[in-house]
Amino acid sequence: MFETNRLRAFAALVFAALAAAQALVASGQEDVEEPGKLNVDRLLQECYDIAREARYGLAPEGTEYSRVVGPSIVVIRIEGTIGIAMRDYLLEAIRYAESRNLPLLVELNTPGGLLDPTFDMVVAISEARVPVIGYVVDKWAESAGTILLMATHVAAMEPGTIIGSVQPVIYDPASGTYRPQLEPKIINPIVKMLCEHGASRGRNPEALVRFVVYNDNYTAREALEKGVIDLIAESREDLARQLDGRVVVLPSGEAVKLELDGSFEEYPPNLRIRLLHIISDPVVSGLLLSLGALALLFSIASGNFPGIAIGAFLLLLGLLGSGFNPNIIALLLLLGGAILVFIELYTPGFGLVGGTGILMLVLGLALMPIRGEGLAISEEYADTLILMVYAIGASIGGFTAFSVYKVLKARKAPPKLWKLEGAEGVAIDDIPKGGEGFILLEGEYWKAVAVEDVRKGDKVVVIGKEGPLLKVAPKKDEGSQ
Repeated sequence: MFETNRLRAFAALVFAALAAAQALVASGQEDVEEPGKLNVDRLLQECYDIAREARYGLAPEGTEYSRVVGPSIVVIRIEGTIGIAMRDYLLEAIRYAESRNLPLLVELNTPGGLLDPTFDMVVAISEARVPVIGYVVDKWAESAGTILLMATHVAAMEPGTIIGSVQPVIYDPASGTYRPQLEPKIINPIVKMLCEHGASRGRNPEALVRFVVYNDNYTAREALEKGVIDLIAESREDLARQLDGRVVVLPSGEAVKLELDGSFEEYPPNLRIRLLHIISDPVVSGLLLSLGALALLFSIASGNFPGIAIGAFLLLLGLLGSGFNPNIIALLLLLGGAILVFIELYTPGFGLVGGTGILMLVLGLALMPIRGEGLAISEEYADTLILMVYAIGASIGGFTAFSVYKVLKARKAPPKLWKLEGAEGVAIDDIPKGGEGFILLEGEYWKAVAVEDVRKGDKVVVIGKEGPLLKVAPKKDEGSQ
């Protein structure tokens, strides 16, 4: 009886251990992520953790501050596709606003753009020493535009505008179709960036995650209710009135007070930014890449050098619009332009090579960076330097164009035969009638026979040629009979 009870007790312990082990394995399986699968719950939890750790942006009334920013507002407009041009524009505007101790208003009306320039812009906004105010106007701030809005210290929208659809897509230029991406390797960094720079400013973590994972879109009223923006403003003047006297806590921890008088200072993009923005449009850059590649392919196959030059030029512009470093492209344009102009001047051609070279030189000079992190110069000096570079570029281009024009004109001009008859020279010797002597004609010494007496130094006219001898006569004065 005793042995039976011991066996029953041992069996019960074994079954209990097995049950505990099974429960432990089952619970462990719930916590283990499946490789390559998006874990939305984990992303959401991490976003909430960031929101609890820090709070920046608009502060409650009565918050203490260390300095005042204002009284006017610097305004820029991010419109169209976001790329390297808009990135450089925003960075320049932030430096300008900081130098004036003024807040920066970024008006957004964009369908989105490239992620790398957008992330650079987000970091620049976070590191700004003055408040950066995001304001969606006209239509929308989708995708990359929403990321920028969430990163600004103060986020506002105009009634009738929308934000959202941050899920990345891959564009196929061959078919013209878009393919959404839900790979964790792509989604996770975007969510992290949104949460790090959005949730820390008091934005709703759940809405931030849904922007990316589920492509949520909100109107201005919905965005305010969801807690992803701070204000709705009818106009920039209305926005300035609502922000006047408010305190903004920057990510650096500094609290600044906005004291605004309702005035605005436009900061327009320079020529370099405008050119980059046009070329950075996906349609334009894709067309340039396609035409450049085709021109290179067929020109190389047919040995058409002018076509190779044009193809290389278009290809460089396409690469520039696709996000390649504009400084490197500018140097390549200058180098390629100089080579093409040199080739045009010293080899036969039809002007296409030289014209392409001139365009490359001018664009290369226009795209050269003037302002930068390593340049400690004033804004006025930088503007003067820009104008000087453009003037030099225009002068060089004009001179080169004139030189190419003259060369082409000389090549196309019909050949002229020099005629001896009627040419004028000077007698080197005294030449009697019927005698022989030397004359200087067109810088050369010729032996001549005179039909009349000629004295040394007299001007003579060639009237014919007999073998190696020229027949000359004294030049009569116009007034003589």
